[in-house]
Amino acid sequence: MYLYFGYLLVLLYSMVVKLFQTSMSPSIMFFSIMVIFIWSVIPFIGYGVAKLFNAKGQLPNYISFTVGISIGLIENSLFYFDILAKEQNTTGTFIVFMLFFIVAFISIKHKPTLIK
Repeated sequence: MYLYFGYLLVLLYSMVVKLFQTSMSPSIMFFSIMVIFIWSVIPFIGYGVAKLFNAKGQLPNYISFTVGISIGLIENSLFYFDILAKEQNTTGTFIVFMLFFIVAFISIKHKPTLIK
């Protein structure tokens, strides 16, 4: 879940910045927020599909959150640096879907260190 929250944080930040730069009615803002929540679930389904294929990946919560933020930033950078055109939203969604799919197979053992 932390993976999704990290990804959603990046999407919400981008949306909030855009909403405050333009003047929109509250109903349009509410609709935009709902669309972001729904649209953000689609790429995250890749993680669920990987778990259906018995992906055994385990990440600590803070790493999952960081990876989610990283995936969101990767998606934004694809459009910001014109690697993908604005019309290629489906391609960007597929890339993020695949990144979530791959992350489901990654395991990192977290051993807390004691400072003496």
